[in-house]
Amino acid sequence: MTATSAPERPVPLRVGLRRLSTGLLVYGGIGIALAIVGLLAMLYVGNRVTSLADSTGDRIETLVGTVEDTATVLKDAGSTALSFANTLERTPPTVRQAATTVENMRQTLLTIQSQLGQFQVLGSRPLGNVADQFGRIASDLEGLDTRLELIATDLEDNRDKLLDNARSLTALGERLDTVADDLASGFIQDSLDDVRLLLMVLVFVLVLWTALPAVGALILGLWLRRTLA
Repeated sequence: MTATSAPERPVPLRVGLRRLSTGLLVYGGIGIALAIVGLLAMLYVGNRVTSLADSTGDRIETLVGTVEDTATVLKDAGSTALSFANTLERTPPTVRQAATTVENMRQTLLTIQSQLGQFQVLGSRPLGNVADQFGRIASDLEGLDTRLELIATDLEDNRDKLLDNARSLTALGERLDTVADDLASGFIQDSLDDVRLLLMVLVFVLVLWTALPAVGALILGLWLRRTLA
């Protein structure tokens, strides 16, 4: 009794399976190559983001120092303007008092001129020249009180403007202090770290998504080749 041999597979099926195995091997090779490229890209992007985070951190430290110095200068300028404004606040009353004094002095000089001019001895005016001197001094002082009053008004206007500038400079300095505190808190570096982690996770998932089917296809293709051999 002769042993019966197993029936041979149809030739078209063997050819189709061989082509399928070839396609699976090609697909698996391409998939693994893409996965390797994706892995290299992930490493490259991670290094670039790390370098960017480091350089950004150094620049932020420099920026924080600059902003803090600027805020200090602005607040000092505001304090100086406020101090000078306080000085100007005390100056106008003094100037107006001086204007009043000058006007009173001018009137007094005119009175002295009049009295000395009327003084006579034996029909002569021995103090006439002195009276004229007092008159000339009074003439020189004429209008000085008005100019002093205008100066006092201008000083008050300058005081108000300096007070506004002082408040603006101080407020700007405080806002810059807030900006410096926000920058120094490290939220930018933390954001870059989060971006780097997110990118690496996404690329890693994509690499796995590409690599797993490719490895499966490669294994299946090799198994078909061995089986068909």
